[in-house]
Amino acid sequence: MARRINLVPQSERARTNTNFAMLGIVAACIVVLFGLGLAYYMFSGSLNDKKQQLNDLTVQVQALQAQVDSLAKYDALDNKRKGVEQIVAAAYDGRTPVSEVLDKISLVVPDNVWFASMQLQTADPNAKPAAGAATAPSGTFAITGDTYSFEDVAQFLVRLQLIPALANVDLQSAGTPSGNVDPSKDIKGFSIQATLNNTQATDTPLPVSKVEVQGQ
Repeated sequence: MARRINLVPQSERARTNTNFAMLGIVAACIVVLFGLGLAYYMFSGSLNDKKQQLNDLTVQVQALQAQVDSLAKYDALDNKRKGVEQIVAAAYDGRTPVSEVLDKISLVVPDNVWFASMQLQTADPNAKPAAGAATAPSGTFAITGDTYSFEDVAQFLVRLQLIPALANVDLQSAGTPSGNVDPSKDIKGFSIQATLNNTQATDTPLPVSKVEVQGQ
């Protein structure tokens, strides 16, 4: 059998030996690179999913913002309604129940007393109460009339003082008839003034169920 002769020079023979350490390093690098590629692929897909979710949320937020913007006018109308309700409530709390006052006056007028004039003037509902007063005056009330005796004038004056809505009832004048009367009749004229106070409770509900406000 022929003998195999190694024709590679002695100095170059070491290079033909298998370097297992280098192969291990190369293999490890390949595994690492493969792992990095796989991780990149997986994270890239996850990132795309997150971006898509973010885009979807952005679209939803924009849609919700558009709805909020469209409802803003209703919020402004609601604020305007509340402001009008406060104004109405303040005016109602400070109102003068004229019908009730006149009704009570009609009940205390003596039979032989008649009016020549009657004036009722309301005050600013935002007026502040005077010192020592629980409520601010709601206005003034004045009556001129005629009767046949001073006793009737005094009786009418006392009866007016019994009406809770009237205060500071004062006889301004008495004696001279208020108008053209028969000189043969003994007619006594009189003039009475009073302060008109609001006796309505502050928690009295508004006479309307709601206040409607129209937008511009």
